[in-house]
Amino acid sequence: MARRIPNINIDTTQKFRDRAGFKQFVLQVNTDTFIYSYFPNTIELNEDKTLFTLTLLNKRFIVDILELDNVKDYIDVYLFGVKQPQDRYTVEVDGTNIVINFIVDITRIPEDVNTTNFEIKGKIAEIL
Repeated sequence: MARRIPNINIDTTQKFRDRAGFKQFVLQVNTDTFIYSYFPNTIELNEDKTLFTLTLLNKRFIVDILELDNVKDYIDVYLFGVKQPQDRYTVEVDGTNIVINFIVDITRIPEDVNTTNFEIKGKIAEIL
């Protein structure tokens, strides 16, 4: 299967020479490339039973020639089909695992949420 060409208007990106314009261009390139979807392997609640920690086991980020400063830009986290803003969570790479820690309360009844309610989409590959 051949990789499809990204649908990006280059004329608008050439006008920007600032950091925000470049970041938008990078996000546009990442959005328009192959995106894979996974459910977290484990889900945990903190001691207060309000904040989630999601873990993708044996996964890695697909890093092309263009590397991003923040690995958070490689993924999107959905809860019940609703995309969560990036300021609600942090992303860490722990060996062969990707760990997502929420820093704000995102549900009314956290105990009722299971792993299939979360969906993580992004440039992620499975380590074989």
